[in-house]
Amino acid sequence: MDNKIILTDENNKEVEFNIIDTFGVDDIALEPLDEDFIVIFEMIKDENSISFKPINDDKELDEIVKIYEDMKED
Repeated sequence: MDNKIILTDENNKEVEFNIIDTFGVDDIALEPLDEDFIVIFEMIKDENSISFKPINDDKELDEIVKIYEDMKED
């Protein structure tokens, strides 16, 4: 199984990520290659594609990060 994904950033530049984990119903944790941090996106699926939406609401992001950290502790 390939655990890498390439996304296009806001400057139309391709960025390669390692897929760290999926959790919840529609969340995914990614780590940019050659970086030492994790980003969490909401996955939006339709019949033909999957897109990734950044979580811009700080309260929602804090809740998701807590869920992710609790999951990793178990």
